[in-house]
Amino acid sequence: MVEKIKNFFKEKDRFAKLLGFEIVEFSKGYAKVQAVIKDEYLNVADVIHGGFLFSLADYAFALSSNSHNNLSLAINANIMFQKAVSKGRLTAVAKELTKSKKIATYEVKIFGEDTDLIASFYGTVYRKDKKIIVP
Repeated sequence: MVEKIKNFFKEKDRFAKLLGFEIVEFSKGYAKVQAVIKDEYLNVADVIHGGFLFSLADYAFALSSNSHNNLSLAINANIMFQKAVSKGRLTAVAKELTKSKKIATYEVKIFGEDTDLIASFYGTVYRKDKKIIVP
């Protein structure tokens, strides 16, 4: 089932496709996603745009929170930027912190190629009584 959910996100998330996000690892409550920084993702200070970092973290968050095959929608999310980068590959690692029938929380860390911490993201989802993939 996890593989079907992964493929569903790869095929259906149009925004993730547009930004070139690649799923590297995926399992229940966990996701690792990568993206290569392109010039058009830089802001006027010539560093990666905060919106791009949020989007990368949000995609890893969506994958990990939906990995249990219950449609999970964000009800809260926040991000803290720790380091500015302008080039290279970014890796977002999402981990489930808490899970109940209706609410779950997640932590996403974004790392640069040198493994420096670029940003920390925390999010909460509401789990609906709807399957993503109907068995």
